[in-house]
Amino acid sequence: MAEELTSALRHAVTETPHALLVVHTRATIEHIPSGEKPRRLGEGEMPVMTEERHIYEAQVLETLRGPAMQRVRYEVVVDRGDSISLSSGPQIVMLCRGPKGYYGAGVGSAFAATRELLALARASAQAAGPKSGKFAYCD
Repeated sequence: MAEELTSALRHAVTETPHALLVVHTRATIEHIPSGEKPRRLGEGEMPVMTEERHIYEAQVLETLRGPAMQRVRYEVVVDRGDSISLSSGPQIVMLCRGPKGYYGAGVGSAFAATRELLALARASAQAAGPKSGKFAYCD
C-alpha cells in the first residue's frame, strides 16, 4: 500500500467527525445558480450555473466514527460538469455535518474499501477517539 494513500486516509479519518463504510445506492445532480447579480433573461436564456451539487444516498455497512446510522444522504459541491461517481463497491467516506445535513469532506475523503484500507480506517478511528470542536476537513 502506498504511503501517501495510507497517510491521506489516516488524516481524513482523524480530521472529520464521521467516517462510514457505505455502498452508494443513488446519486443525483442539482445545478446551483451563480452568485452574480441577477439580470433580466432574454427569451430562451437560462441563468448561469457554475457549480452543481452531487447528492449521494448510501446504505451504511459500518460506522467507523460518529453516531451509528443505517442510511446516509450527503452532498458534494463541485464545478459544473464534473463527473459524478457512483461505485457499486463499498467505499470509506468521511463526512462533515452542517445546518443542511451531511456533506462530503472534500478531496481525499473517499476511498475504495480494500481490506487493508478498511483495517487502517478502523484503527485510525479507534485511535482518534471522540473529538469535538474543529475538524480540519470541515468548515
